[in-house]
Amino acid sequence: MGLIMVEVQRPVGERRWFPFTFEEAGLGFNERWWYNNPVYPRPERTFLRVTESNSEVARVSLGDDVDIRNYAEVPPLGAIALEIRFIEVHSDHRGRGIGRTVVDLLHDRYPERRLVAFSEGADGFWSSLDWPRYLHIDPEEASRRRPLFIQP
Repeated sequence: MGLIMVEVQRPVGERRWFPFTFEEAGLGFNERWWYNNPVYPRPERTFLRVTESNSEVARVSLGDDVDIRNYAEVPPLGAIALEIRFIEVHSDHRGRGIGRTVVDLLHDRYPERRLVAFSEGADGFWSSLDWPRYLHIDPEEASRRRPLFIQP
């Protein structure tokens, strides 16, 4: 699988922007994740487009501002934590192992960082990577908060 990961750059001078165009938003990707809200210039956000044979097969949104302090028994991560805010494989390409390969590429791209993800209904995916699962420290909140998965 020859995947290529490219950072989506904000155009120079643009105050607010959409990393992916409206035309791209609903074509096999979750529109709410990729086009619903404009992005303001913030250095702690990174957007990546993943292609295979010049066809977009996945998207990734990363964030440096990871808040894990309300999760039980989480190992200390400090500034090395890098959150996979969203990762999505195009609907036409799911079930081929692309998600796992993208996570491997992220690990290779950011070897000094520890990847973390708050699962939004993809607990099975993160568990399949053998990433430990952590729950919110407050048992009442745990059922309403997304579980946290951390790269081993």
